[in-house]
Amino acid sequence: MCFRPPETKKPKKCGACGFFNPPQNTICKKCGAELPATMIPCPECGVPQPMNVKICENCGYNGKPGSGDPTKRKA
Repeated sequence: MCFRPPETKKPKKCGACGFFNPPQNTICKKCGAELPATMIPCPECGVPQPMNVKICENCGYNGKPGSGDPTKRKA
C-alpha cells in the first residue's frame, strides 16, 4: 500500500544508469547524464511542453490572459 499523496510527482529514472532521481532534477545525481524534462500541457492550447518553458512554442501563451494565438486554443 502506498501512502504517498497523489499530487506527489514520481522520481525520474535515468536512461543511462537506471538511478532514480528526485522529480525536479535535470541531471542524474549518480552519473551526470541529462534527464528528460517533465512535460505539462499549455493551459491555452493544451500542447505538452517542458515544464521550464516560459512561452508556449505552439500558441505563444506567456501566462497573461489573452496572450496566446486564439486560433490555436483548445476547444
